[in-house]
Amino acid sequence: MLGFTYYQQLEEMDCGAACLRMVARHYGRYYNLEYLREQTRISREGVSLLGISEGAESIGLQTLALPVSLEQLERDIPLPCILPWNEEHFVVLHKAKKGRFYLADPDPARGKYDVGKAEMLRHWATLNNDQGTYSGNVLVLETTPDFFAKDREGIDKSSWKYVLDYFRNYSILLWQFGAGLVLASILQILLPFLLKNMVDFGIVHDDYNFVLLVVIAQGILLLSTTLLGAMRRYIMLHIGGRVNVSLVSDYIRKLTRLPLEFFDSRSRGDLLQRINDHERLQNFLTGPTLVRVFSIFNFLAFAVVLALWDSILFLIFLIGTAINIGWVSWQESRKRDLDFRLFEQSAAGKEQLMEIIDGMQEIKQGNASRQKRWAWERQRAGLYRTRLQLSTIDQWQRTGGTAINQVKNLMITLVAATAVLNGDLTLGTLVAIHYILAQLDTPIEDFNEFARGYRESMISLERMNEIHNKADEQERVHRLAIIPGDGSLQLKDVGFHYNLPNAPRVLKGINATIPPGKVTAIVGASGSGKSTLLKLMQGFYQPTEGEILLGGTNLSTIDRTYWRSISGVVSQEGYIFSDTIARNIALGEDYIDQQRLIQAVKIAQIERFIDRLPNGYGTVIGEAGVGLSRGQKQRLLIARAIYRQPKYLFLDEATTGLNAFTEVTIMDELFEYMKGTTIVIVAHRHSTFERADHIVVVNDGVIVEQGKHTELMETRSSYFRLVRNQTLLGN
Repeated sequence: MLGFTYYQQLEEMDCGAACLRMVARHYGRYYNLEYLREQTRISREGVSLLGISEGAESIGLQTLALPVSLEQLERDIPLPCILPWNEEHFVVLHKAKKGRFYLADPDPARGKYDVGKAEMLRHWATLNNDQGTYSGNVLVLETTPDFFAKDREGIDKSSWKYVLDYFRNYSILLWQFGAGLVLASILQILLPFLLKNMVDFGIVHDDYNFVLLVVIAQGILLLSTTLLGAMRRYIMLHIGGRVNVSLVSDYIRKLTRLPLEFFDSRSRGDLLQRINDHERLQNFLTGPTLVRVFSIFNFLAFAVVLALWDSILFLIFLIGTAINIGWVSWQESRKRDLDFRLFEQSAAGKEQLMEIIDGMQEIKQGNASRQKRWAWERQRAGLYRTRLQLSTIDQWQRTGGTAINQVKNLMITLVAATAVLNGDLTLGTLVAIHYILAQLDTPIEDFNEFARGYRESMISLERMNEIHNKADEQERVHRLAIIPGDGSLQLKDVGFHYNLPNAPRVLKGINATIPPGKVTAIVGASGSGKSTLLKLMQGFYQPTEGEILLGGTNLSTIDRTYWRSISGVVSQEGYIFSDTIARNIALGEDYIDQQRLIQAVKIAQIERFIDRLPNGYGTVIGEAGVGLSRGQKQRLLIARAIYRQPKYLFLDEATTGLNAFTEVTIMDELFEYMKGTTIVIVAHRHSTFERADHIVVVNDGVIVEQGKHTELMETRSSYFRLVRNQTLLGN
C-alpha cells in the first residue's frame, strides 16, 4: 500500500481527475489536477467513466471499459485500474491479493484502505437479474509510447516560485530582517553564560559588584533583543500587508483572463473560498514563520552548549525532542484530510447562503423557507463536526507535546541536580541549564507551528496552482487590433459542442455571412442554438469545428480585448453591478461622457425612471441599492451597449421583458441612432426581426434558410410558419 502514490481530490467533483492523476503518477508522469480536469471534461455535476477514458487517452494511455465479475477483477485485470464506487464516485484499485482489494480513494476522508469481497460487491458491483451473478464496470488503463513522450502539456509545475517572486521587491528589508534575527540569536546565546558566571563567581564568592555587572549586561542584552523584535514585527507587518493585496489582486486578475468555459464548471463558493487560501499563504510567509525558521539557529546553538556541558543531558533532550516531533507529525497527517474536507464544506456553505439570498423571492413564493433552512443547517452541522474533529486533534497534539516536554525537562532536572550533588556540575551550570531548557522549548514549539503552517500552506498552494497554471483565454502574444477587410463576419462550417463527455453538437455545419453595417436577425425555436452562435461570434467560446472570419481573418487572431472594445452586448444574463446608474451604464470608463450618457438613456427610454429617483444618475442600484424590474434592467443594459458606441452590437433576447409597444419604439430609435453599425439580433418577436436586412433561421443547430423577410415569407417554409404562428397567437 505504501508503494502507491496517493493524490486526493481538491473539490467534490474532482474524483475522476484525481484517480487519473494517481494512475499517471504510478507510471512515472506528473500531471497537475487542473489539466486533467479539462481532459476529463468535468462539469458542475462531476465526471463520467467515458470522460475519464477520454482524458486518459489524451495523455497517452490506452483504455478499455468493460463489465467484469469480482473473480475476473482479482485475477485478470491489469492494475491499477479505475472503478466506479457507489454509482457516484470513482476510486483506484491498485492491488488485489488473497481476497483483499486495496483502494486509493481520492476522498481525503477515506484515503488508502483495503476491503473484502463483501464490501466490494456492496459498493462496486450490481446484481444481474438474468444470471443471478454480480458484476461491475472497470476502466482498464495501459501505457502507450505516446504516454512517455517528452514535453507533454499539463505536466505538473506546481512550485513556490511565483509566490516567492512577490518578495523580490523587499529584498533589502528581508536582509535587514534576517540580520536582526541572527544578531538576536547571538545575544540570546550569551545569556546562559552570564547566568552561570553570576552564580559561580558572583553569588558563591559573595561578589556584589560582579553580580551587578552581570545584571547590567543582561539588561542591555534584553533591551537589544526587545528592540530587534519590534523591528522584525514592523518589517513583516509592512511586507505582509502589501504582499496580501498583491496576491489577491493577481488572483482576481487571473480570473478575468480565464475563458468563460472555466466558470461553467466552478461554483462561486469555490472561487471565493480560494481567496482564503491566498490569505493563509500570506500569513504563513509573512507571519512568525521566518522567526520560527531562524529560531532553529537558537535551537542548534543552545543544543551545542548543552552537549558541551553534559552529553547525558543532551541525549535525554534529543530523545525527548524526537518523540515530540514524531507525535506532532503524526497528528498533522491526521489533520490534512480534514482540512480538505473543511475547504469543500466551507465552499458549499457559502454557495448555499448565496442561493438562499438570491432566491429569496422563490423561497417565499414556494413556502420553502424551512426546507432551505434545514438544508443549510445540515450542511452547517457537517462543517461544525469537521471543525470539532480538527480542534480535538489540535488539542491532543498540543497537550501531548506539552506533556512530552514536561517529562523531558523533569528528567534533565533530575540528572542535572544529581550531577551537582556529585560535584560533576556547578550550581551556576544547573541554573544556566534551566534557562537553556526554557529557551529550547520555544524553538520546538516554533518548529511544530512551522510544520502545521507549512502543511496548510502546501494544501493552499496546490489549490492556488490550479488557477494560476490554467491557460489564459488568449495567449499574450501580438494580435491584430484592427478590423481587417470589409469587417463582415463569416461563419464557415462552424460546429460546436460543450466540453462535456459525449456532449451533443449544439451547432452543425453553420455557413452564414453577417454583412457589415447591416442588421442581421437570428431566429428559431428555443434551444436551437441561437444564443450559442452569438457567444461564438463574441469570442466567449471557440468553435470545435470550422472557423469564424472577421473581414477574411480568423477571429481567434484578433486581439480579444480590442474585439470587445468595439463590440456591445445585451444578453439574457446581463449583470447589474452594485454601483451608481451612471457607472453601470458607462461600465469600464474612468471618465463619464455626460452627453453620451443622456443620449443612451433617451434611446433606451429609461430617462423617466431615473428622473424620479432622488439621486438621479448617482442612485446606487444592484444588490447594494435600488432594485430594478426586469424591464428596467433590460433598458439599462441597452443603454450600456449604446453608450459604448460599438461598431458591432449583439442583442440576445434584449427586449423580452418589455411590452410590444415599448420594444418597437426602442428598436426603431436604436436602429436609427446606430445606422452603419453591424447589428446581430436574437429575438422571438417578429415585430423585432422582420425589419432586419438579413434573417438567418436556425433549427436544431442547423441553418435551414436565410434571406430577407419578404423572400422568406414567399417560400412559405420554416420562417413563414414561425411568423404565422406568432401572428395567430397575437390575434
